[in-house]
Amino acid sequence: MWRALLAAAVIAVLAVPVARANGDPASDVLITQQVFLPPEAPIPASVAEELQKTVAAANQRGFTIRVALIAFTGDLGTAVSLWGHPQNYAQFLGSELAFAYTKRLLIAMPYGFGFDRGTKPVAEERRVLARVQVGETPAELARSATAAVRALAAADGVALPKYSSGSNAWRDRLIIAAAGVLVLLIIFVPGRWLRRGRVFGARKGTPEPD
Repeated sequence: MWRALLAAAVIAVLAVPVARANGDPASDVLITQQVFLPPEAPIPASVAEELQKTVAAANQRGFTIRVALIAFTGDLGTAVSLWGHPQNYAQFLGSELAFAYTKRLLIAMPYGFGFDRGTKPVAEERRVLARVQVGETPAELARSATAAVRALAAADGVALPKYSSGSNAWRDRLIIAAAGVLVLLIIFVPGRWLRRGRVFGARKGTPEPD
């Protein structure tokens, strides 16, 4: 009997994190991390890195903030009814994190920004965010979230360093270009070698293969 009770208790404990992960993915990530990025969103590595570095710099300078990018309805888990309502979701996510984090929380959706700060008023921050254009694609959304963090920090008197994603962007382009060249080589080079082999064989008097 006691073994059965112990097994049931273990299963119940293990099931709690799984249920939370299915319920609201961002609330699980932002407990320990500063940025939630949608796992399936096509965001270039350089753009994601720029956002993460900007948020890290803000926190290092005393401007404590966490950011959640919500690019698709699936990023909300079971809170899908809050899609298109970034401010409502910011308040919802803030309440989910309240036991571990109660400071600045920025939400970026294609529909706009949301902001929560526990029990403190956020009217001023929302006025700042209203001047930042939000992106619609995942990559543009990440860039606009970076701009929003910088604008919020500047309004609070905190200057953040600029992180250029140029070198990383060129790296991403070079990788894509190299992959394209490799595909072309795989397609065309073997055929060319075969044709050259046939010509060489014909000159030598070697009959061509059937």
